[in-house]
Amino acid sequence: MSESPETGTNPVVRFLSRMTAKNWIAIVGAVAVLVFILQNRQRVRIELLFLDLNAPLWISLGAVLLIGWIIGRFSFRKR
Repeated sequence: MSESPETGTNPVVRFLSRMTAKNWIAIVGAVAVLVFILQNRQRVRIELLFLDLNAPLWISLGAVLLIGWIIGRFSFRKR
């Protein structure tokens, strides 16, 4: 009985060889987000009209990013 090349290799090597460029981009993006969150944990004070909030900086920036994405998503006219 001879082993096929795929059955004799390390499972980690097989897993890594099947990963696509999209997978690697997603992993790099997730690591960048994690580093961003860990570096921006200090709390900031946010004032908007009658609201006065204290929240971590990364949540504040994430909320602004999400609001901006939603505005951009719905502000373009469909042709």
